[in-house]
Amino acid sequence: MTHVHGPVLGMPELDAPHADMLSRADDLAAAMRSRQARKAILILDGLVEATALHFAYEEEWMDKTAYPDRVVHRTAHDLFLQDLHTSGLELRASGVTPRVLDWACGRLQTWLRFHMEKNDRPLARHLERTEQKRRGAPTLHRS
Repeated sequence: MTHVHGPVLGMPELDAPHADMLSRADDLAAAMRSRQARKAILILDGLVEATALHFAYEEEWMDKTAYPDRVVHRTAHDLFLQDLHTSGLELRASGVTPRVLDWACGRLQTWLRFHMEKNDRPLARHLERTEQKRRGAPTLHRS
C-alpha cells in the first residue's frame, strides 16, 4: 500500500485506521485508472472490510461515551457504506465504468478526508475530554 497522509487527530486509535483507509483508497484509484478491475475488486473488498470494522469501533466508542452527535455520525457511516456497496456492485457487474472511475478517483477520496476532518475530529475531542474526565485530568485544547 502507498503511504497517504490524512487529517491527524492525535489519537492512534483513529489515526492508524484512517491512514490505512486512505492508503487503500489511493491503491483503489490507481487500480481503477489502470483499468485493473480484478485488482480493484480485491482492494475494494479490503477497504469495505477495514471501513466496516473501523466504523463499528467508532460507533461503540460513541455509544459508550454518549457522544451527542452519534446519530448524525452513524448516519454518515451508513450512507458511505451504502456508497461502497453500490460502487462495488457496479464494478463487479460492469468493470471500470466512467461513474465508478470518477467515484474511486474523486468522491471516495474527498468523502474520506471530509468525514475525518468534519466528523471524526469532533469525536476525537469528545473522546479526549471523556478520558480526561474519567482520570480527573484537566482537558487539553487542541488546535
